[in-house]
Amino acid sequence: MHLLRLHRLLAACLAAALLVATSGLAAAPKQLSLKYDLLQQGVTFASVKDQLTVTGNKYQIDSLAEGKGIYKLMGERTLSSQGDVADNSLRPAHFESRQSKHADKALISDFDWGKKVLKMQVKGEQQSEKLSKGTQDLLSVLYCWMWQPPKGKQVKLAVANGKKLSPHTFVVTEETTPLQTEAGTFNVIKLTDSDGEKTLYLAKDKGYLPVKLVVMDDGKRMEQVITSITGQ
Repeated sequence: MHLLRLHRLLAACLAAALLVATSGLAAAPKQLSLKYDLLQQGVTFASVKDQLTVTGNKYQIDSLAEGKGIYKLMGERTLSSQGDVADNSLRPAHFESRQSKHADKALISDFDWGKKVLKMQVKGEQQSEKLSKGTQDLLSVLYCWMWQPPKGKQVKLAVANGKKLSPHTFVVTEETTPLQTEAGTFNVIKLTDSDGEKTLYLAKDKGYLPVKLVVMDDGKRMEQVITSITGQ
């Protein structure tokens, strides 16, 4: 699978919590670095590195996906999100998606919360959609739950993926068997998308950090598994 497509798919699937601790900025880390392996049918072919920085009431998130071995030929994929920390949530202001091999396919989104309009630059063309309260982008959706934890047995959220706004609904259940990863062993809860093709595992003992994601696509099993956690 093309790295660009897979990384977008994996990121879009994480429409639930990344680090659900307690509400309030004081409980959230100021610096956080995460590393993941990407696997297809059990074989590692790429890695993802995410970096979150919070300064005052501003946040910056950067993500880098790059292939391993022969998959390095596909180039790198970068995502970035920046905005405000307001009302116990992340409020995106600017989002970018870029791929080193395809500079002409850059996706750029600007969030105009005053006018409630999402302005998107898709391959050089301008598009717009109406913003709804709580809308996140592909990166902020991974981290916004540190300030505003999900409630109940379902999570509903709109996500701007750079091309359009998409609604997501996740069913939350608890796993009884701990999950073992390179980064450690975790007690997890499981969030399953309404389409039944995506499952996200969150570590309860690590502030509901996402430690594993499973995606079934065209009969193939894709996984994103945590390998390293550092931060403060």
